[in-house]
Amino acid sequence: MDIKSKRLPTARGAATSSLAIAAKRYPDLPAVSLVTSGLSPQDKALATAIQRTALQRWITLEYLLDRVLEKPLRSMESTVQGVLLSGAAQLVFMDGLPAHAVVDEQVELARRWIRAGAAGLVNAVLRKVSQMVGGVEADLAWEPGRDLLPLDGGCVRLTEPLLPVTGQRARHLAVATSHPMFLINRWTTAFGAERAEEYCLHGVKSPPVIVAVEEGFDREATEQYQPHDQAGYIVWRGVHGGLQAFLKENPSRRVQDPASAKPIESCGDLKVSLAFDFCAGRGTKTRQLAAMHPGAKIGATDIDDVRRAALKGSIGGFANAQVVAPESEPSEKLDLLVLDVPCSNTAVLARRSEARYRFNSRGLSSLVTLQRQIIRKTAGWVGSGGVILYSTCSLEHEENRAQAVWLAGLVKGEIVHDHQAWPSGRVVSYQDGGYHALVQVS
Repeated sequence: MDIKSKRLPTARGAATSSLAIAAKRYPDLPAVSLVTSGLSPQDKALATAIQRTALQRWITLEYLLDRVLEKPLRSMESTVQGVLLSGAAQLVFMDGLPAHAVVDEQVELARRWIRAGAAGLVNAVLRKVSQMVGGVEADLAWEPGRDLLPLDGGCVRLTEPLLPVTGQRARHLAVATSHPMFLINRWTTAFGAERAEEYCLHGVKSPPVIVAVEEGFDREATEQYQPHDQAGYIVWRGVHGGLQAFLKENPSRRVQDPASAKPIESCGDLKVSLAFDFCAGRGTKTRQLAAMHPGAKIGATDIDDVRRAALKGSIGGFANAQVVAPESEPSEKLDLLVLDVPCSNTAVLARRSEARYRFNSRGLSSLVTLQRQIIRKTAGWVGSGGVILYSTCSLEHEENRAQAVWLAGLVKGEIVHDHQAWPSGRVVSYQDGGYHALVQVS
């Protein structure tokens, strides 16, 4: 029975269904949806946590499951994969959940939504996985070890030395942090072994909800938020409904990581009368730009219909911003063109866990080609002396500095500023990574 065709009206059921669908595509995962309609706020939070943990630690979970399965997890039907991944994620990484409750519900899901015979397999496998886990050591800093899995603060101690030997560095790091060896080897070559390990460990962190607030906002800690280390930002720690009400109090407030804000911040000293945000997504950077340059006329669009609809609602509080059709071209030459282009997301893997699994040389080459197609389509819209802001949430040279140099050559201009932000910190010091460059057109 296709698990997608049936509603799974529990937190574990919703997460399992989402992971079963993802298993059909793995490792080429798109953004993975999660249906939580009808669930209580608590169950929605649990379903989200299970799904996110499984996606973030897929390679680790697959490795541990394969140790007790008679055939590889990936060769099994996707519904069985979903049940096992969901259960293993809870048993290994979600310390507060009783193991017996996890196993019992995953067994019941298998019985009801797959077939009776699957229940016995799930029961046997998840009980063996449960026996692998010795517990969480919250104060222990992770270092390579065959019985240690890193957490966002502390480690999971396994009952046996089950992980690959530490001498096989890339293989060990891949299993411990759930990053593909291709990406680890690439980062090691580009940045060195120490920084590659640092970025892998950042990829298993739990990113906080960071909110940019208006100038003059009192950031003193409350029950709902605490100040971020970077001025102008808070870390939200209240409920989701409270966050939505908080954001509506002022149109300048927006959920945004400090690294994501840096590209538009770099435009603060520009004289802008006419600007266009071509890959605007849901409008975070458009809103930031509109608030920064209230006297400018700003157009924005996105080729995706759903994102463009969200964009229209997002910028509704700014009279100087307007959403236009993707095929529209500005009637006048622009002072500023914002190109926050599609990218590999390798600088934001803590937030976009699925992106790490689909990263490969062919995909990177396709992205570079797409980025150049976007640049060619739009670069001519900028007048002489105007600026193109090119940005990504990537760590990869081909998408970043190399692309900015190519762009400067295309418009016979120059890079007047560029910056690479590196993923770092946790909670109040947390930030994603990203790259941006300002290229002035001749």
